[in-house]
Amino acid sequence: MKKLFSLLSMLCMSMGMFAQGSLLATLSHEGEISTFYGAKALQDAHNAAVNGDVITLSSGTFNAVDITKAVAIRGAGMDVDSSTGTLPTIISGDFNINISDAGTNRLTMEGLHHKQRITYKGTLTNAMFLKCRFSQIDEGTNSKMVNGSFIHCKISGFFELSAGSSASCVNSFIANPVSINDISSNFEMTNCVVRLERGVNSVKSSTLINCAIYVYVTGSYGDFYWEFPSTTSLFNNVSNLDRVWRNCPNRTNQTAGMDAIFKTYREGYSDSENLELTDEAKTTYLGTDGKEIGIYGGSLPFSATPTNPQITKCEVASKSTADGKLSVDIVVNGAE
Repeated sequence: MKKLFSLLSMLCMSMGMFAQGSLLATLSHEGEISTFYGAKALQDAHNAAVNGDVITLSSGTFNAVDITKAVAIRGAGMDVDSSTGTLPTIISGDFNINISDAGTNRLTMEGLHHKQRITYKGTLTNAMFLKCRFSQIDEGTNSKMVNGSFIHCKISGFFELSAGSSASCVNSFIANPVSINDISSNFEMTNCVVRLERGVNSVKSSTLINCAIYVYVTGSYGDFYWEFPSTTSLFNNVSNLDRVWRNCPNRTNQTAGMDAIFKTYREGYSDSENLELTDEAKTTYLGTDGKEIGIYGGSLPFSATPTNPQITKCEVASKSTADGKLSVDIVVNGAE
């Protein structure tokens, strides 16, 4: 509690000194807090960090930096939070993730908004991504992602798993997942919304459970591109294209039109799209647990609010009272 109060106090003093909307990053290392400002704040904090440190970012747009350390990077959120007025933390520019020696630590990224390309290099092990909005996750040459976790994320462009890679996606939106290797690159998707426009057969040796699958068929691919391979397991999913189930050995999957599945989602992707099912679909297309499929179903319904506390209000009086007291008004918001 003392460390949290110290962190909040430092943040508030910093926010009181700088104009509203200024960019702020704090670095927590063994209870010591360092503060960095401006568009390069993330870069400066990362350069000063070691494995196991925590970098916290305010709302605003920060220059990207190649991630080479197993740190926790926590932002204010991936989207605008209309209930609190909190703006997202945006990372601008392509960047690589290349952590050569994580020791007993792992990379964690939460509450971030990024619309360019992220490339993982070397071997990335046990990385966790929470409540992040990404566009493109690419595999580097001779690289792999092992036991990656994506929870309450939105990936709108594509997500490639190289040979020897594995990723678990929970209550997330995933566009164009690609298993590069027929056997050794595996997705595990539970309660996701999956968009496939580059073919369905690219999802190999994977498992999809309780998912809503939107297939956008184009004329540039042959028929077999629109069938899940026999190496992929499918349970209690719904799709707008009946052909995708041809190689599926069970009968728990269903087919319905987009109008019957989603309230508003039809094509492409927009950050304003909430991917909510129709009222009828919520009671018709049920997962293995008896709850609705998609990102709002299961035991961990989707929420964009970061789990780590966020300072949504910090007002410091311009001067102390006659008895030496300084009025500070703090509001901290976090997910339930």
